[in-house]
Amino acid sequence: MFPLRPVSLVLTLLLFLCLGFSRPAHCAGAEKTQGPLRVALLLETPTGDNDWNDSLVDGLRQAERELGIKASVITAQPGHDEAALQEMFRSAAGNNDLVLVASNGLHEVLRNNAANFRRTMFGCIDAGIRAPNIMSVTFADEQAAYLAGAAAAMLARQTSMPGISGRKIIGWITGEDCPAMRSLLGGFTEGARVIDPEVRVVNVVTGSFANAEAGRAAAKNLLDQGADVLVLASGMGNGPALQEVKARNAYAVGLNTDKDSLLPGHVLTSILKHPNKAVYEIIAAAASGHFAGKEILVRDLQNGGVDITSMEPFKAAAGKNLPPDMDRRLRELRGEILNGGIRLKSLRERTLCDCL
Repeated sequence: MFPLRPVSLVLTLLLFLCLGFSRPAHCAGAEKTQGPLRVALLLETPTGDNDWNDSLVDGLRQAERELGIKASVITAQPGHDEAALQEMFRSAAGNNDLVLVASNGLHEVLRNNAANFRRTMFGCIDAGIRAPNIMSVTFADEQAAYLAGAAAAMLARQTSMPGISGRKIIGWITGEDCPAMRSLLGGFTEGARVIDPEVRVVNVVTGSFANAEAGRAAAKNLLDQGADVLVLASGMGNGPALQEVKARNAYAVGLNTDKDSLLPGHVLTSILKHPNKAVYEIIAAAASGHFAGKEILVRDLQNGGVDITSMEPFKAAAGKNLPPDMDRRLRELRGEILNGGIRLKSLRERTLCDCL
């Protein structure tokens, strides 16, 4: 047996430490962890939506304040194509310890490129990708959407409420037709129909979460068709759509964060997903040495990861016109979901690949 040379001995010890005593995520990021944890949040559309993107950034800024990370937000240029997303991703992955993605296009980029950056940790929000350097937080948001759909159906047939025609049409406005949105819409529609099978949910896809005026046009079109309640899930289009709701004395349902106070009395409820908490959770895990590679964490009604608001502003404005037994019926439906009596199918893509 040949004696180990000093250089070989050092390399052997380093390899032993990396494989035996260090967590895989730490080993993978060993060359990048000098100083504060460098975290990049990648966005396909701009901030300023008072919605998904802004909540993601809120979680990043909270981590920056409380955990001492070095944070950056990188936004794709308007009109970007897949190649531009790939380049943005690769640049961020090569210059940060942790990269966060939370949109459909970037989920695909992550799935196809994570294996090329084994020294980088990735956070995947609103989808599940199983790989050693990816920690995913996704949502059983169809459960919260089911409750919101039931509440919206009760409102849509309550003709004593100002602005309710009784035509039982609910509009759904989204920016893209993607798995996450299809799952939400499916849960919402089931919830509406359990209250009244005659309720129609009309889906309009604007084509982009960044197109504000498309949201306004979709809202106007749906209101013209007789919808009295609109679900606003179109990103930058939500603000203009809500202006149309106000002008027509109609009602809205918010998504992702609490929108009830934006137009008190006319926002029935909001479907809560708390994307800021998902961002903070992944960063905190990485910063503390507990990054859970290969884990897909599902936030649902049971663990408080999704829900609807308590509807207090709407209830205060509705007064005696509040649909009878709304609270009781929603409690019953919630209980049925929690005890397994109501099982809702997720329409999200189940990504179970071991990508590395």
